[in-house]
Amino acid sequence: MLKKYTNIFPYLLLAMVVTGCNAVLDGIVNLRIMDMLDLVIDGRMDALRQRIPQLLILAVLLVPMGILVGITSSYYRRKANIVLKKYYMKRVFAKNIAEFQKENNAKYLSSMTNDFNTLEMNLITGIFNVFEGVTSFAVGIWLLSTVDARMIILAFILIAINLIISVITSKPTKKANKERSDMFDNYTSYIKEILSAFHIVKNYNLQNRVTDDYYKKSEEIQQKGFIIEKLLSFIISFQHLFMMGSMLGLITLVGYFAVAGRISTGGLLLTISGIGKMTWPMFHIGESLPKIFTSGDLIRKMEKTLENSDTYVETVDLPEFKDEIVFSDVEFSYEDSEQIILSDINIRVKKNGKYLVVGPSGGGKSTLLKLFRKYFNPSKGMITIDGHNLKDIKRDHYYKLIGNIEQQVFIFEDTVRNNLTLYKEYSDEEIMEAIRASGLTEFVNQLPQGLDTIIYDNGKNISGGERSRIVIARALLSKAGILLMDEAFASLDMERAREIEKTILSLKDMTVINVSHIIFNDTKHLYDRVLTVKKTIT
Repeated sequence: MLKKYTNIFPYLLLAMVVTGCNAVLDGIVNLRIMDMLDLVIDGRMDALRQRIPQLLILAVLLVPMGILVGITSSYYRRKANIVLKKYYMKRVFAKNIAEFQKENNAKYLSSMTNDFNTLEMNLITGIFNVFEGVTSFAVGIWLLSTVDARMIILAFILIAINLIISVITSKPTKKANKERSDMFDNYTSYIKEILSAFHIVKNYNLQNRVTDDYYKKSEEIQQKGFIIEKLLSFIISFQHLFMMGSMLGLITLVGYFAVAGRISTGGLLLTISGIGKMTWPMFHIGESLPKIFTSGDLIRKMEKTLENSDTYVETVDLPEFKDEIVFSDVEFSYEDSEQIILSDINIRVKKNGKYLVVGPSGGGKSTLLKLFRKYFNPSKGMITIDGHNLKDIKRDHYYKLIGNIEQQVFIFEDTVRNNLTLYKEYSDEEIMEAIRASGLTEFVNQLPQGLDTIIYDNGKNISGGERSRIVIARALLSKAGILLMDEAFASLDMERAREIEKTILSLKDMTVINVSHIIFNDTKHLYDRVLTVKKTIT
């Protein structure tokens, strides 16, 4: 993730350049004011009148420069957030399906919300704040150096000491931040679970129990946040004490120079202004540096969620399915489980064949389909397609060959057209043919804007049967060579399901594997083979 951050450098550099120019311009204005003050004290009014227009022009320029600082810094933060979030999301979808499914996806939700918010405050904003503080500090040194060059040495000593303090004091906050991030993972998972079980909580009158648990977990996170803030308060207070002591010493030294007549009145005020430009930036730098240093552990934790434990390299390209898929002595059991789900599976699926998979609940039908989908690899035995080990086939190539009708239906909050096409280009004739084959014609004709009607929130404004038929039409429209169906007709009325099944089975250029507990006597004979799965196949 840090490597991706380098892509944001041009935007950060732009913000830094603008901020630096603004700080230098502000320093020049301060120098002009102090020069003019000395001219007033010396009574040189003619020279004063000549310099007033220059000062006004410079002062007016501070307004657009200040606006530019705000715009460029906001643009940098925006781009940084977008680049890092796009990178994270892309890496999430690079995860193996099997690994993603066995994990609690609440940790991804926590990373994409809580952890990214923390990164924005601590790293993205922190880096800019440090540079802004360093720039202001540098201008303060410059102003002081015009009074006495020895001030530069003192300034660098202050910087070095403050940096050492930040490095040392960041260590105790790293552990606390990691613990809070882990707690947020569990907290997000808990909230997701109780909201998913909303109807159960209501039906069994568990509101008080759930509310008490929620308050307890919330209190634990708030307490951890309190500990972190308390640590930071001690660190920041110590840094403030050091900086205030240093600045007071500096002011005392400058006051001595003024009394001794070694600097003018304008020089005295210029020194005070320079000290002001050094003081508050150092406070902000002191606050930001520990947060930046703790971001490394958080990024490493987020990167850990993106790693695939299966690092097997797929090497075979498969542009099309030509012959057959063969299961040879296949056995499957889930990792960390001794229970064998499937064993002694030997089947041949011929190109354009039609296969019905039936069996008792828990017998392994869905698991068999997951093996066809390449979600998992067999524990023993081998699956080959056109003579190639399916394990060696590149996933992105294989997924282009298959169309899926999942038991769990997902509808995007978008138009009916985009939900059918999944944002790919198809002709109107192709779309209408898929609509007809899936029994959606009447539904589409009744929509107020036809195919451009919006479906909301995973299909809440349409029926379960309509959602299922949209997914069926989506699969048919993809024209995949292999169609894998998992209880595709469960949400449909019997007559509609029978019609759609006949249509699918009449497709000559499609291999169909249908896992279903719904069996129609008048369509059963249309299948080339009925496979009964009960840990093995008969």
